[in-house]
Amino acid sequence: MSPIITKSDFLKYKECSSFFWFWKNKPTILDDEKIDPFIERLKLQGYEVELFARGLYPEASLVSGTLEQASSMTNDLINQGKQALFQASFMADDLFASCDVLIWNELFQGWDIIEIKSSTDKNKKKKEHIVDAAFQRIVAQRAGLKIVNVYLVELNRDYYKNGEIDRKAIFNQTEITTECIELEQQINADIIDAKKVLKGIEPTECSCRYKGRSKHCRAFKHLYPTVPDYSIYDLRAIGRSKKILHQLVDGNHINLSSIPDHIKLNKTHEKQHWVHVSKETIFDQEKISEQLNELQYPLYFLDYETLACGIPKYDKTYPYQQTVFQYSLHILEKDGSVQHKEFIHRDSSTPVHIVANKLREDIGDEGQVIVWNKSFEGKCNADLAEMNNELREFLYGLNDRIFDLMEIFRRMEYLHEDFKGSYSIKNVLPVMCPDLSYAGMEISNGAEAVVEYEQLIFEDVDELEKEKKFKALLEYCKLDTWAMVRIFQELQKMINKENANILRDTTASAA
Repeated sequence: MSPIITKSDFLKYKECSSFFWFWKNKPTILDDEKIDPFIERLKLQGYEVELFARGLYPEASLVSGTLEQASSMTNDLINQGKQALFQASFMADDLFASCDVLIWNELFQGWDIIEIKSSTDKNKKKKEHIVDAAFQRIVAQRAGLKIVNVYLVELNRDYYKNGEIDRKAIFNQTEITTECIELEQQINADIIDAKKVLKGIEPTECSCRYKGRSKHCRAFKHLYPTVPDYSIYDLRAIGRSKKILHQLVDGNHINLSSIPDHIKLNKTHEKQHWVHVSKETIFDQEKISEQLNELQYPLYFLDYETLACGIPKYDKTYPYQQTVFQYSLHILEKDGSVQHKEFIHRDSSTPVHIVANKLREDIGDEGQVIVWNKSFEGKCNADLAEMNNELREFLYGLNDRIFDLMEIFRRMEYLHEDFKGSYSIKNVLPVMCPDLSYAGMEISNGAEAVVEYEQLIFEDVDELEKEKKFKALLEYCKLDTWAMVRIFQELQKMINKENANILRDTTASAA
């Protein structure tokens, strides 16, 4: 008996055919799937969005069970005259697919497939969404159904919650029938190939060798066990430099130290390669000094923690708005003195007004606002400004005052071998300030902070436990801004040291 290829299986085939083979035939060799709190929460958000969207179809019946049970139940419900189904399931030609919603189209005497996604950009029509829906359409038609139209239902980015959510207004529906039909020939060919792959011999290589590290499938380490933990695959954004990556892989130049001169790297990769090979550090004293000297004091080192929900939990917020519920603020004066302020919202009311007012209290009208990734804090400020008209000028003004400390590291004006090409504060901090660490903290990253906060506010938590978690959240956010202060201070020390060396060299030459 041939193995069944589900929609999920097929999407894995599209990702990497070798991964697909191991997934179906030899799953034990695959690397364990990393448990990322952020990704897990995104999956949960997707499920919550689908459940909420089901309210648009109150007459629908839910299909459940194993693959065989679900397809049998679907057939039975259709024969009973049911005209709306959730998770309608079909098995045909060793293929299996479930539809989020299947609706009878009386006018054309056929069925409409409705695919629910938790995404928000109706104009992009993401190709993976189209492939997903097109596969369902093909399987349903092979099972004998007449499919009339296919629709994509997504969250409406322009919808703002104001009291009870308007279930119709929060979703956009877009017809994607034509796009699905256009992909049908290619998907049918892919299905034939996927079946051949499953029946073929065990793969010895995979297409992921031409992708950056973050895109490697879970079979990659099994297929390429000699690839070092730090290699050409860790050159920053190498996956977007396809020509260079192909040259490196085809020439078997996997180690960073083995890249030959005739392969022309871009400037970013050249810097990363040079630092790795020479074990030297890049420190552009002139550029960094110029930027830091232009900053106006006091310096406000600011970091936000935010909660983004597909189905908004707060009034005056839109789907997936990064709603600020907490901030940490270290204030550095010209004389070197430092003051710390912080805030965390402790109930389920909307924080969009109280956070804005607390920021107004804590941040003066003069001085630079220092952040790590200004696009994030800047968008948060803009969202707060739109909901607080009386503070609009102040909040947008914060964006005019922002200095992004991360940019020094993103532009590789300071590049250390141990950054491994990354400009994440989690990579920079251990190198510059080894005495500071997130290790051992009860909450040690932003994803954990979001999950913990959401549980504290919207679930039943013991008061003593709640206070303990609030304290842990404050400590985590506080370290984020203190880390920026310390990195800033270390940069200043390095500049002063460079200046002292220059002065000493000049004096020696004059003598």
